[in-house]
Amino acid sequence: MYVPSVIGLMCLVFRHIGADDLSNESQLQVCADGYCLPKHLCPTGRIEEDNDDGSRLLTLDVEQENECDDFMKICCIGASKDYPKAGFGFMASVSSVEHKCGVSNPGGLVYNVTSNLTYAGYAEFPWTVAIFKSDYKKNDLILVHVGGGSLIHPKFVLTAAHIVYKPERYIARLGEWNMRSEAEIYSSQDIGVEERIKHPNYLDTCMPNNDIALLVLKRSVIYTEHIRPICLPSPQDVFDGQRCIATGWGVDIRTNEPADIMKRTELPVVPKARCQLLYRVADSDDSFRLHQSAMCAGGEVGADTCSKDGGSPLACSREDESYVLAGIVSWGLECGRIDAPGVYVDVAKFACWINDTIEGYEELHGI
Repeated sequence: MYVPSVIGLMCLVFRHIGADDLSNESQLQVCADGYCLPKHLCPTGRIEEDNDDGSRLLTLDVEQENECDDFMKICCIGASKDYPKAGFGFMASVSSVEHKCGVSNPGGLVYNVTSNLTYAGYAEFPWTVAIFKSDYKKNDLILVHVGGGSLIHPKFVLTAAHIVYKPERYIARLGEWNMRSEAEIYSSQDIGVEERIKHPNYLDTCMPNNDIALLVLKRSVIYTEHIRPICLPSPQDVFDGQRCIATGWGVDIRTNEPADIMKRTELPVVPKARCQLLYRVADSDDSFRLHQSAMCAGGEVGADTCSKDGGSPLACSREDESYVLAGIVSWGLECGRIDAPGVYVDVAKFACWINDTIEGYEELHGI
């Protein structure tokens, strides 16, 4: 489980590659029969099976090694400097969609992902946000992955307060899936953070209390099929006993490495009284009291959130199959330790504060 720290930061040199870049042969990796292209842009790698609804699927084998050094690419026969052109593969277009919270894409969009590990499908949980801290090195923009968040409004991301300190240095990435590849079919949206609004009673310790903050984005998010908000719970909502889903790019406890592809971890919500008892035993501290702002999930073998998952969502499904944001990854003991559930922010406890803060901001800024 995640303990707030700066250990194991993931650093990325980020730049968008667009059609103009890919049409230049110097930007394309040469392979035996042509050039390495994103699989969806090569005719020989397009449609391998169909969904029941007639939509197309591309199979991606995460463990497969190929000459293109990226499982999302294929050695494309006939690719040349004329790529991309009409009729060559299919160019993806993203249309804006109406606002509706909590709508997942079961199994993911476009790709059929096969792997020995448990990953989320592409765009399966479209509210999951990757948060980066920015810096410059030799004129390159360096993005350091520090945690996650949840999209709840076109201008607001909800995260843990301990994740972001100086907002002007942070970027929220919407629509991310594979951090090590630029070959995804739909583009992500990188938006700077304008302001961090932490809860007034936030206590910054190794076991933080009221560990919640709203990030105000510099511009509004464009909702699409792969970027959508999650619903907020009602103040009275309780999720005890329900199996919910945590997503993010923190350390994968099965590999002990930061995840490149979004993780999907199913966890049981543990009643607070039992969680407090488990922690008193696990930490040999009979005086331990779980703060009223917290909830717990996990405590099973082989499934947990971990370092760099801080701020990421714990989403629980409702009867109508939509998802609600039950928890926010906050802190815990060792990752994956049995009978030591992770501690999450109990979002229901802050539903009124979240709504009041957003409404106040909208009134002040005329949104």
